[in-house]
Amino acid sequence: MSKKVTAVTLGCKVNLHDTQVLLAKFEAEGHVVVDRAEDADICIVNTCCVTNNADKKSRQAVRRAKACGGIVMAVGCACQANPARFEEIGADIVLGTTKDFAADKIVDKTRDRTRAFLKIQDGCDNFCTFCIIPHVRGKSRSRPLSEVLAQARRFAEMGHKEIVVAGICVASYGNDLQDCDLLSVLRQICEIQGIRRVRLSSVEPNVITPEFLGFVAGEPKFCDHLHLSLQSGCDGVLAAMGRKYTRSQFADAVKALREELPNVSITTDIIAGFPGETDEQHQETLDFITKIGLAALHVFPYSAKEGTAAAKIPGQLPAAVKSQRAKELIKLGDKLTAAHNAKFIGCTMPVLVENRNAAGFYEGKTTNYIPVYFEAADGLEGSVVDVKLDAVYKEGFFGVLQYN
Repeated sequence: MSKKVTAVTLGCKVNLHDTQVLLAKFEAEGHVVVDRAEDADICIVNTCCVTNNADKKSRQAVRRAKACGGIVMAVGCACQANPARFEEIGADIVLGTTKDFAADKIVDKTRDRTRAFLKIQDGCDNFCTFCIIPHVRGKSRSRPLSEVLAQARRFAEMGHKEIVVAGICVASYGNDLQDCDLLSVLRQICEIQGIRRVRLSSVEPNVITPEFLGFVAGEPKFCDHLHLSLQSGCDGVLAAMGRKYTRSQFADAVKALREELPNVSITTDIIAGFPGETDEQHQETLDFITKIGLAALHVFPYSAKEGTAAAKIPGQLPAAVKSQRAKELIKLGDKLTAAHNAKFIGCTMPVLVENRNAAGFYEGKTTNYIPVYFEAADGLEGSVVDVKLDAVYKEGFFGVLQYN
């Protein structure tokens, strides 16, 4: 008998991909996907444990789903780390992450007809001192190239115009395969007919090699938006975090990208209040980010995770200090986003149309991931159209559709 199924996704884009996989499996078996837990017979909660706050939100989501009366399936990192905790709060089915990667093989369709998340890698070998993910997802492992390309072709056949290539540590793709690496898989995805855009999820500065730069500069399908991981603008803090780059290397990567991609949007993650971080080191981060300028900051107050090395570092900072530093970084990020976006006022840019919102405006994004809103007649969902960016609106622009 057909069931109504919905999902709640917490955490990173990899979680979004895993949610799409599970929904696709249910759809393939004849079930119906709905938007609200209140309307569902089965609610999938894809949990995250990258921070204590994410872990807390995961448990809250399970409790809310359970209150709706249906079957609750809890999956993902937080379940892998502590399955008993989710059983105790009422999840009917608790699955970790060990089988999620194999489940990718069954993807035949997804709900989003414009942008598809293609997970090519899972696990991580880096063991940064603040991160629990390598402990719960295991060693880095790559999805076979043939499977990656087969799924990308299915996405294209279904009408997806953009592929987001994702993974826990996507830059390590191919390390466990023969004659294959991240660049080779990106090149082959770009060759697939029907795909208009290929976007890459979070990477570290060491990915920005001359070979990589040559590829992105010469491949029109590759989106000029990179999420380049930083975490701190202070070398002392980066070393304590176990990061394998310096702020100078990060700055060099940013400069090189801007030289090859003039309109590139570079975003990053910052952890505020890492153990032992001084006021001076925090100011170093603020000064460094201000100097190089970025399109957006994703700021997270440090959250100690049991089982990580950073949780044992002396000098754990008070919550009030971490909160204040996060607020300063968020304020800086807002200024940087406004300054970055201002450069494009009056420009006409291609926009991938995603949907029409409640206000009646179409929504979409440029290749460099700037949100755009505009008015037009029905029937543009999933198409790529030229829009003149006319005025600042929300976090992006209100634009005017350009008719050819």
